[in-house]
Amino acid sequence: MDRIGKYVIHKAAVTTGYAKVLFCHDPDLQVPVAVKLFTVAPGQSGPLSPAQWLARFQVEARALAAFEHPNIVPVKTMEVVDGRPFFVMPYQGAHLPYEIGKDVAVDGAPELDAPRRIALPRAITLLRQMASALGAVHRRGMVHRAVKPSNILLSARENGQVKLADFSMVKLPERNPPLPDHWLGSTEYCAPEQRENATAVGPEADVYSLGVLAYRMLTGTLPDPASGAVQLPPPAPEALSTLVAQATDPDPSRRPAHAGAFLQALGAIQTEAPARPQVQVVNVRRPQIRTVKAG
Repeated sequence: MDRIGKYVIHKAAVTTGYAKVLFCHDPDLQVPVAVKLFTVAPGQSGPLSPAQWLARFQVEARALAAFEHPNIVPVKTMEVVDGRPFFVMPYQGAHLPYEIGKDVAVDGAPELDAPRRIALPRAITLLRQMASALGAVHRRGMVHRAVKPSNILLSARENGQVKLADFSMVKLPERNPPLPDHWLGSTEYCAPEQRENATAVGPEADVYSLGVLAYRMLTGTLPDPASGAVQLPPPAPEALSTLVAQATDPDPSRRPAHAGAFLQALGAIQTEAPARPQVQVVNVRRPQIRTVKAG
């Protein structure tokens, strides 16, 4: 049985530019965990040197470990085995693509991968949790820079709670590990300014990603980045359409300044009309009082 340290490996889940995520079992606590293992070998060529990739790996683990937030995946420990560093996170039951499918339809792909939209109340709930997590990130002076469905983990397959993950591209307030001249990640959810110069972006870049995610969840498709600010089609609430258009404005100065402002605006959006209290009229007969004369 393959192990990394004490953790029993069940299967590899995701491979990134510098690491591999493994689903494992903790034999001491008897719980499933996710282990992120650094995989860049010494001397390996690429856009960054192995030492630079290692610095970014360590920044990711330490940045995640700094948070105690219900919507950010926590780090339990970081260890080194046979010269290979890894960190351990609680296992999460799903991620956002489990609910909305993949972004592009592929012939012959499983039905679960087909792009689809979700109901407005669920989308609003997820957006609020994402914005809450990113608000905590922004309050610390950080920018996530990789807000997309695969990095939105869910605590369960049914009505799971958001757990923001993958801080591999996080921008710190200072002393940032290097990045190559070009953006390494996917661009479908990236703000225009991030595609041009990722090192100079602010929280508004993550707000843009929230706007694209809102559109993707509610329409089942990705917006055209060349069309400017995104317009949600009816029957989306007008307040939500306005917020998404503001969040995806090509000009960062016209967006909500940070995820906290986005979350505040979400708070004013009702997903359905409040139910009117039902009033039931009950006829109450007054008791008849009979006077009895003393004999």
